[in-house]
Amino acid sequence: MTLFAALGLFLAGCGSDSSDTTAGDLAQPAARPAPPRAPVEPLQVIAAPDVNALGLLDKTGPGANQWTWEPITRAQQKLALQQMGKALFWDMQVGGDGIQACATCHYNAGADNRIEHQLSPGLKANDQVADLTTLNSKLTSAHFAGTTNGVPNGGMPVSEADLIALGALPDALNGSPGSLGSKPSAQVDVNDVISSQGIRGGIHQGVTSARVDLALLKTSDPGFDVTFSNPAEGVPHTVRRVEPRNSPSVLNAVFNLRNFWDGRADMYFNGVNPLGFRDPDARVKVVRAGVLGSERLDLPFSSLASQAVGPIESHFEMVFGDPDNALPPRAHRELGKKLTLPGTVPLRGQLVAVDDSMLGTLRAADGRGLNTSYNTMIQTIFHPRFWDAPALCLGSDGAATDNAPVNGVCPAGEYTLAQYNFSLFFGLAVQAYEATLVTGQSIVDLIAGGIATGTVTNGRNVVNVGPPAGSPPGTPGLSLDGCIALVALNTNAAQQALATNLCTAHYAKFIDPKATTGSESALAPFPVANNTAIGGCATPPNCTVPAARLPAAQATLQNVNRGLGRFFAGATACAVCHFNPEFTGATVGVMTGFGVPPEVLNPGQARRVELRAVMERMVTFNGAAAVYDTGFYNIGVRPSPEDLSLGDQIGGVPLALGKLFDIMNGGDATGFNPVKIGTLAAPAPGSIAASIAGLQIPTSPTNLAPIPFPFRVGCGVGLVGGGNANNNPNINCAPNVIPGERLLRNGAFKAPGLRNVKFTGPYMHNGSKMNLRQVMEFYKTAGHFTNLNLNNLDAGMRVFNLGIQDEAAVMELMETGLTDWRVAYQSGVFDHPELCVPNGHDPATGKTRLAAIPAVGRTGSAQPIATFEEMVRGTAGARANNLNAACAVPDQITVTTANTTAVVQSLADASGLSNIDGMLLEGIPLAP
Repeated sequence: MTLFAALGLFLAGCGSDSSDTTAGDLAQPAARPAPPRAPVEPLQVIAAPDVNALGLLDKTGPGANQWTWEPITRAQQKLALQQMGKALFWDMQVGGDGIQACATCHYNAGADNRIEHQLSPGLKANDQVADLTTLNSKLTSAHFAGTTNGVPNGGMPVSEADLIALGALPDALNGSPGSLGSKPSAQVDVNDVISSQGIRGGIHQGVTSARVDLALLKTSDPGFDVTFSNPAEGVPHTVRRVEPRNSPSVLNAVFNLRNFWDGRADMYFNGVNPLGFRDPDARVKVVRAGVLGSERLDLPFSSLASQAVGPIESHFEMVFGDPDNALPPRAHRELGKKLTLPGTVPLRGQLVAVDDSMLGTLRAADGRGLNTSYNTMIQTIFHPRFWDAPALCLGSDGAATDNAPVNGVCPAGEYTLAQYNFSLFFGLAVQAYEATLVTGQSIVDLIAGGIATGTVTNGRNVVNVGPPAGSPPGTPGLSLDGCIALVALNTNAAQQALATNLCTAHYAKFIDPKATTGSESALAPFPVANNTAIGGCATPPNCTVPAARLPAAQATLQNVNRGLGRFFAGATACAVCHFNPEFTGATVGVMTGFGVPPEVLNPGQARRVELRAVMERMVTFNGAAAVYDTGFYNIGVRPSPEDLSLGDQIGGVPLALGKLFDIMNGGDATGFNPVKIGTLAAPAPGSIAASIAGLQIPTSPTNLAPIPFPFRVGCGVGLVGGGNANNNPNINCAPNVIPGERLLRNGAFKAPGLRNVKFTGPYMHNGSKMNLRQVMEFYKTAGHFTNLNLNNLDAGMRVFNLGIQDEAAVMELMETGLTDWRVAYQSGVFDHPELCVPNGHDPATGKTRLAAIPAVGRTGSAQPIATFEEMVRGTAGARANNLNAACAVPDQITVTTANTTAVVQSLADASGLSNIDGMLLEGIPLAP
């Protein structure tokens, strides 16, 4: 994996006249070398691939008119699309139970810090028995104090030796997954997952304008059966299902080429489902000149839209469905009907802050919900061909029926055009909102030259640290090291110390006023007490950091800078997977070059940027060559066969692009659907092979004209001489997968970005780590399953030990340096409406408990959000999102029973316990 250097700023040294020089000064060379850059550029240099903001959806952006499809949205509706997306993301009505919203699993720094009923059995390993603790229990620090391969306090218990002793077999040399032996005791190894609770098992029956869908609850749900001592009427002995993988953060996810841990949310949005180009049959419905037809969409850089439409059809996350009995979950069009029926109010009953950064202007008079409708939003934002058919009802197959809408309502089982296409509207709107959740105001961005402005003076040596006048947007200024190099009049220790003091004092002004140090700052090279306030001043650079904070702020800048250097050093190899300003290689910029400025090299530096590609051929951990999907790695968190992840398939089509191209080139198609993939000499129309040939991406943010997508295998620059462990070993640099060559895909997961990682615990795809120290210890041993996963393990894994100080510096980088404190305090675009989240069940009645996430406006919360570790240890105190407040949403619930229809009560009751499963569905027959 190549670390590419983005646009840098090279400033000549600033001289001074002889009246200010010393003998040491006179000895320095006349020509100063270019100032050093940080190991990573600030996020500001990367243009977010936001197709809405760039003007690709409405085709108002430069060169966008060269795309063959008609505009998707109307002009000047970019903000309106973001507003619709924010409403849909936080709207509890989206869930089949009237409770589950997208934000339910992504309310805390885009992630989930709940600790009650967040345990899922090892479902991906076909295990339906929870071992770490019982379902519906509260997690404690003891659950993360397990021994991991002999090391105490390493997270959930892990023992590779025990698995091997009980018959587990390693992955084969060709990468095929090994096998799992007998299950060890829970004291030594567990395959459980800490994730997010979703919805109870049920069978979808239909929708009305009520919050809750019509449904039948299952009386038994294997893997989630729990016996309650005194269940309420209508409440079965089951609990809400819990997802089989941990919920990743949605912050900065706009940069990802693909989303979900296994990459199944495709880079192209087809308007229907997450599969993108993998589903060549996907079509939206359109009406042109009164004629109903279909339209194929392949909207580039839209994996967030592909991701958004997944959970709203997931029987684990948001809707009732029972695929075990061949009963499908609620379809998108059903959600479209529910949310567009007359009288439906967006965010109904949920408080919206008067100063909400996006929704404040749409806030209803009483502050709860919005003063508009989703129908109005759709008609205002989207092109009429997707919704303007007032005399047309469509069946579930998309064909026109003999009926016409009456007052905008079609008969049961039929849908208006807007309702039928609701997946298109939902996906693009949620994507537009999530694309605004970019966090580029961290100390790392400050150190890298993305924030500081003004001048630093050493006598008459005045150095401008900001971008040069007239620079284009996104041009960085001086890195902290660059400032020190130019401010110092020579290289002697005294001048270096003076320059360091001057530069750190200046840069400290730009630290967010609410920033604090991390959990190991006292052990770092420049010790600062843990959790010390280090915030700068309100109006930098024209202000002064409080004297009491300045020394700690200066020390923290140096600690983070030191940690940044260690993070990107070869000894740790952290940056092999977590590089670039996004701190992950799974991005649009890495694989296509879109939004990334040209590489700038230091004098004499060899070019290090490889061909932009979605696959790479490299020497792997075991020394053999293999092709893998860029940004996806097996790092040995759990044995490969427990969760194939990228090595899995959907509908006979592999998730791994490497395997897809292997089959298309004539490789082994056993277990897949070669006809659908299109391996014939002349691919059939509608096959994946045919669609790939026509897939395009925009050229650049300043020229959106289409160019072919780079579906190819990347070749590093280290090819001459055979390459090395971090470069392509194939001197012929084959741009495609060679049939039969080794593929690295089984047990590979997408590398997450690390920004704001302090607040996105628990960690790893299985949520097995409570804090970042446990993550550090995991990497120091080259992972947990080095032997079983050897033939799929990534080359970047290695054993290292940096020593106490440098490890503490890396911890300070992750906890403090990568935090955007607007996220921590939920301010600016990170504010949100009120939300009530399920928080386990009453152990007697089985009713779902609800906890409140209060509404926050653009000024943010008074306290920072709680970390997962604080929740687990019980030290969250008064932190925001500590789940101690009762739900206060007053919306009324209408329940239909066999004999009567009545308003039961509001979501919130005096006790804070809401009978969401019993009350909403009380009296409705349970499913057999």
